[in-house]
Amino acid sequence: IRRRAGSTSASDGMGARGARVRWALVAALLVSLVAAASACASDPRAARRALRADVARVPTSVTGDSVVTDADADPPSGSSSIDPALVRRVAGDMGCVIVTWANDHYRDFARSWVGNLRALGLDNFMVGAMDADLYAFLTQEGVPTWLMGSRDIAAGTVERDFGWGTKTFHQMGRDKIRLIRDLTRVDGVDVLISDIDTAWLRDPTPFFRRYPTADMLVSTDQLKSETEVLPEQTKYLRNYLSNLEIASSFDDEGLELHICHAAMNIGVMWFRSTSGARLLTEEWVSLIEADDDLWDQNAFNDLVRLGDSCSAKPPSDGSGLFRGFEGKVVVGTLPASQFANGHAFHAQRMHSAKKKDPFAVHNTFQYGGTPGKRHRMREANVWRGEDVDSRFWLRSDGSDGTDDRVGFLSYDPRLPADVDLSVFSERSWPDAKDDTFPTIASKHDPIVDAHAKLVEFQLAQLRTAAAVASSLGRVVIAPPFLCGLDRVWFPHFGRFPGSQFALPFICPLDHVLAVERSQKMDLLREHSFLSHPELPDTIRRSVATVDVSLVETEAFPAFPNDTRVCLSGPGTGKDAEFGAEKCGWLGVSTDPLIAKRRVVLSNVTDLTPSLFAAAAAGVRSSKVLHLSSITPFMKGRVGHEGWEAAYAENADVVDPDVWCCAKDGHREFAVP
Repeated sequence: IRRRAGSTSASDGMGARGARVRWALVAALLVSLVAAASACASDPRAARRALRADVARVPTSVTGDSVVTDADADPPSGSSSIDPALVRRVAGDMGCVIVTWANDHYRDFARSWVGNLRALGLDNFMVGAMDADLYAFLTQEGVPTWLMGSRDIAAGTVERDFGWGTKTFHQMGRDKIRLIRDLTRVDGVDVLISDIDTAWLRDPTPFFRRYPTADMLVSTDQLKSETEVLPEQTKYLRNYLSNLEIASSFDDEGLELHICHAAMNIGVMWFRSTSGARLLTEEWVSLIEADDDLWDQNAFNDLVRLGDSCSAKPPSDGSGLFRGFEGKVVVGTLPASQFANGHAFHAQRMHSAKKKDPFAVHNTFQYGGTPGKRHRMREANVWRGEDVDSRFWLRSDGSDGTDDRVGFLSYDPRLPADVDLSVFSERSWPDAKDDTFPTIASKHDPIVDAHAKLVEFQLAQLRTAAAVASSLGRVVIAPPFLCGLDRVWFPHFGRFPGSQFALPFICPLDHVLAVERSQKMDLLREHSFLSHPELPDTIRRSVATVDVSLVETEAFPAFPNDTRVCLSGPGTGKDAEFGAEKCGWLGVSTDPLIAKRRVVLSNVTDLTPSLFAAAAAGVRSSKVLHLSSITPFMKGRVGHEGWEAAYAENADVVDPDVWCCAKDGHREFAVP
């Protein structure tokens, strides 16, 4: 039964009928509390679970002037079933709530998203569950949640991977926009919307509060920073900071120069509780529900740009705030360096270049689907969705192939001697602009040949290391990869157009390895594995080095001295600005508190797998073995004899991908 508030003003409440509804809600809440208290007598944990579940079910949603209670009927068509009472309770004294949603396929993403926020000491967050399994899991974990479901996705599909760009993906997007609309209808609560593939590294609320007149602040697909283009931008920020009691705690950037210089990305959105935010989200829902082919992000950008916002000059005060949606909202673009997209964070390391600690990374611009997003967060040490037993202790049911592994193996990577890295560096920003070099015409262009040789030599080392690790009962830790060219999904000149970084660069693993296609990713670990925030300290401190003393090793150069492997700011290399880098093996190798056992292999020419194991027997109890080089064991090298069977058995652990793209297509990487 739908009850109308009639023409009663907001200050008068909802009249007599509204009062009856409120008494009904109070009665429902009292019943839930009594039930929880009764359960408490027998099992306190059950009582807490019951209370969480009951709170999530008490009064469902407020949609405009309609109020629906559990006793009345289902929520109005198109509602996200979100309960304003739950939203307000979670927001608490903060006055804002951080919200995401997922299905059970993304359970580990939800665990990681929550884990990062809890690590920051935040508890004003909630996760919408699109299926019953995730709802049960979140409830058990004490995560504020509600059974969101889906209006358009079939029950048998809602628990699967949605797949970017698919029909199901776009249907999920419509559920998201309806959720945003319903959240902006909750008076007095500001809302931070975050996609589930976002990792939060700092509390962003103080940043948002700098802009009390903004209706919304939104992240961007922009690949360069424009926060300091005009002197007014710096002046605005300086004037703001001068009014703070502790200005040093806000060593951050301002908003981007213009809202129309790139597409706004709806993966991270801050909405203040304003009439403007409500007006835009209502229209947003109307647009996407009227056109099944309209992408939700395009619809948002189109709405914001209605009127003359794109032709407008940057605001004279330097705030970065514009009038959008025909002047009905105030909107700004979050800085790309600190609310980073996947390219700005993982490829360019824009925040490192600008010496700014990032607030978040939204793992876009990648090439490995859902597994690629997961692996990128692992590389950045911001992934908290691990099964600790299987990932670190290698305790499993055997389905991932690690049931007989006893530890890990890493190594120092080498580069081919016959690749001149300067052919890449001449295409670096700022010396090379987007129009300095033409788009690469052929996938067999000399610069593509050089890039392929550089990558394939490193892939061959990784494949060899996987074989050595397997023979020793270990899992290989991939090294960082040096790439000569950027990877893009369309033809380009060597860098993603619009980006601003130097070549060659440490590239994400999905630039060179088929992370999504591979069936053996469980037998690889990311290069920053040894600095993972959840890695047990007993593993990190159980280390032995294996010194491969051979002239041939010295023929292959190491990475250039100025190569920065680690990220600065929260993540793998928080303290790696100018000193020793601390991510992965780099941190272990320079930690004087970690005692490192050592074995020297002075002759590897006759070192078969069994003889290798015998030579390293003195350090076999160490959880981590680190080789100074793997090149002598590569195919065709002096130490490869006797390893043929191991190579064949482990070849599929390293599944090479492609470089993309020249005008005539992509180049497949080949590893013998």
